[in-house]
Amino acid sequence: MPRTRLALATLYLAGIEALLLLLQWVLKAMHAAGAADSLSGWTTFLGWTVSMLLLWLGLRWLRDHVMWSVRNRLIVTYLFIGGVPVTLAVSIALLSGYLVLGDLAVFSAVSEIKVEANRLSAANAAAEEEINRHSSTPEKITARDTSFPGRSIAIVPASSVPGWVKDGFTGLVNEKGHIYLRAVNSHQDARGDAMVISSIQLDRKFLARIASKVGSLTLYSLDPNGDEKALETNGSKAQGTAAASGRISAGSVPAPINALDREVDFGGPIQVTEWENGLLRTRILGVTTRFSAVYSYITASMGIGSTVIVIALIGLAIAFAIVVLIALLIGIGLTRKITYSVANLYRATQFINRGDFSHRIDVRAKDQLAALQVSFNSMTDNLEKLIAEQKEKERLQSELEIAHEVQAQLFPRANVGTSTLQLHGICRPARIVSGDYYDFLSYGPQQVMVAVGDISGKGISAALLMATIHSAVRAYEQEQLVSVGMAAAYGTNSRIAAFEARVAPPSPAQMLWLLNRHLFQSTQPEKYATLFLGFYDDDKHRLTYANAGHLPPIVLGADGTVRRLETGGTVVGLFPDCDYAEETVELYPGDIFIAFSDGITEPENEFGEFGEDRLIETVAAHRQQPLERITEHVISAVQDWIGSTEQPDDITVVLARRI
Repeated sequence: MPRTRLALATLYLAGIEALLLLLQWVLKAMHAAGAADSLSGWTTFLGWTVSMLLLWLGLRWLRDHVMWSVRNRLIVTYLFIGGVPVTLAVSIALLSGYLVLGDLAVFSAVSEIKVEANRLSAANAAAEEEINRHSSTPEKITARDTSFPGRSIAIVPASSVPGWVKDGFTGLVNEKGHIYLRAVNSHQDARGDAMVISSIQLDRKFLARIASKVGSLTLYSLDPNGDEKALETNGSKAQGTAAASGRISAGSVPAPINALDREVDFGGPIQVTEWENGLLRTRILGVTTRFSAVYSYITASMGIGSTVIVIALIGLAIAFAIVVLIALLIGIGLTRKITYSVANLYRATQFINRGDFSHRIDVRAKDQLAALQVSFNSMTDNLEKLIAEQKEKERLQSELEIAHEVQAQLFPRANVGTSTLQLHGICRPARIVSGDYYDFLSYGPQQVMVAVGDISGKGISAALLMATIHSAVRAYEQEQLVSVGMAAAYGTNSRIAAFEARVAPPSPAQMLWLLNRHLFQSTQPEKYATLFLGFYDDDKHRLTYANAGHLPPIVLGADGTVRRLETGGTVVGLFPDCDYAEETVELYPGDIFIAFSDGITEPENEFGEFGEDRLIETVAAHRQQPLERITEHVISAVQDWIGSTEQPDDITVVLARRI
């Protein structure tokens, strides 16, 4: 059923055409011929329109359905590449053979006429010599001559002969509506210069003698102004229509020697001279013969054995047929290979489309198409492996997402501070999980510890070591709190005592020493971390810190001065026993404490590293804003410095402001 708009329009027009034809038939049956004829224009127009549309739809259907198959395309291609040229070559050969045989047939007839003309010229010359030497009369000569039936010899004065006639002339002439084969020779007698003229009328008997060797002959006139009378044969007129039209026929077509011996009907020009003025007139000599007659005439005249030529032609035909057959077999074999490979590939793609990557093509050949099928098998095998790897990667990705959620719980979920110190921190992982660490540990409403670290490496291993450090620092904090709670439990109200009790200031250096031993014993030798620990007390507004190899935090004073907190020691987890120093600094109102990881200062572009100076400039430019806004400006400045490139390392920044 038609589905496209063009097909539906064609169906609609065809229906209208059918209705108009039916109406026209009804009108004719009711003898309303005029009304029926008035519909002819519409029926013709719609008929042509529907025909063109059907042709277009047929070509489109052929393209979309029949020519969709590679096999059908190759068949059509081979027909145009092989079948059409062979057909054209055979057709051209047959046409050429027909034309050549026709020309040969005409040539044979004309050659026979020329032979007769040459014989007549020689006979006329002999007659002139006999008249000159022996005083013979033309009557005696023609009486003795049996080689030219109907020949006439005349001796006429040279003055009565047209001026264009020369000695030795031989050819066909038209005199008073009759055509003659004529020869002229000069002669001297008692009366002076004369001409001996031999003439044979070109009648049916003459043509029959010529046609006996080639077939049926017909002489036509092409002179529209010629006033020719009926040709006569032995004094009698020729048949009516032939004579009246200036045409004469003689001879018969030879019998065929086999079923392939077909007739050849051809014609060629022959020149006839007007006797009165010497003008040349063209007539057509038609020849109807057979292949065998022309072939026999040519081989006989050339002295070539007909069997040799037949054998040679048959050999050429067989060789040509063998070449065509070999080409056909090669084309069929190539087509089968191509279509087999394409069908296998198409069938395999259907399996792939259904999600079945286990299908493999059975390869049976060793050519480029077979290599393509092998490549397809290799591709599906790789796809199957890639899908398995993708599933495993998705599983690992899911686990990493879970790890990211777990790690996010390790960072402070709320900013912890004191009455005189504001705190805020942020960590942007370069990957799903981070190796940077920061934490705020509260020891009551007036005391807080700040921890900032950077783990060696990236990814899962760094995240696990970060969790280890986090748990160790928290464990030390809980140990301190439990000790204070136990000590205060001897008061009158243990709950109030535990809440209001002050914790003895922890030692950052001692905590780093304990962490170093713990990490060295529980981690691999190449694993280590940098760590900064600082304890702030509201009463004294002092920060006691120790730095284990971390980038020195900066205290940006309200007056723009910069202090770097470098006191401490080497990284934790790398050596079994390390001592760490600590220092106490005082924070003044308006001072901003800046702790950061190397992901802030080390990102590069074509102008170099971001550096501490740009970090200080960014914080100083926005120091009056909330700490959350300042960290956003710092992160944005780093991102702008990196540009569109991937973030190279984890970014961590911790800010504290003395109120």
